[in-house]
Amino acid sequence: MAHKVSSRELGLILGARLLKTEDLHYGYWVPGQEVTLRNLPAAQTAHSDYLLSKIPAGVKTILDVGCGTGHVAQLLLQRGYEVECVSPAPLLTEVARKRLGPDVTIYPTTLEALDTASTYDLVLFSESFQYISPDESLPRVLELLNPDGHLLLCDFFALPSDGDSALSGGHPLDRFYTTLATYPYVLTFDEDITAQTAPNLQVIDDMLRDYFIPVWETLAYYFRTNKPWLVRLLRPFLRKRIEKLEFKYFSRSRTAEAFIRHKSYRCMLLSRSGAGS
Repeated sequence: MAHKVSSRELGLILGARLLKTEDLHYGYWVPGQEVTLRNLPAAQTAHSDYLLSKIPAGVKTILDVGCGTGHVAQLLLQRGYEVECVSPAPLLTEVARKRLGPDVTIYPTTLEALDTASTYDLVLFSESFQYISPDESLPRVLELLNPDGHLLLCDFFALPSDGDSALSGGHPLDRFYTTLATYPYVLTFDEDITAQTAPNLQVIDDMLRDYFIPVWETLAYYFRTNKPWLVRLLRPFLRKRIEKLEFKYFSRSRTAEAFIRHKSYRCMLLSRSGAGS
């Protein structure tokens, strides 16, 4: 039986193709760099370079959790690391297999369900940490790390804020730190790169304004004028979903400023207690 493809997974694939980029993660925008769709691939390359620069010396084996299309794993392989991947999304797994080839092990499962006797020098989360509860990911990573191993994560967290936000996702940052303190990790590096990643929201907002909003409004006008009976029939069933969609994507509230207000994008390196000592 075919696996069900989630809307998020489909959105990531379509987004990568529309944006003509091999990466699925945010960009790392440097001061003075023009924030445009044309410069997004360069910003994403800078993000990958930044992430890989945080891998400690001595690391040889890496588990990439939520490897997406396998692009970061490919960069790791090119740098001489031994890499295995966890990929619970079947469509993304298929893309990653084609990219990485048959010699790279990809576990088509979740981190929680991963069944392996292997252990690693480093477990990596690149914008995949937010999809697993820290109460599940942090102890599971400990089981997968070598005695002197590390956890490297790069992702955004939610900040306390008043009112609704069109920007969903991210574990509450304060709660994460509280949970982290209950496990035998040492936080050896923790950098806030929200300012460098937030411009991505401007790129997406500009794309929505210039392309998707006009298409959406044109389609809505077409159905209102040409298929009013269909609109009347479907309105009771789709009204809330459409309102949510319009608020999330078309309200012009997914901006860099909103991201900075509601999120904290961080790169963290955690070592097992005693690692490197």
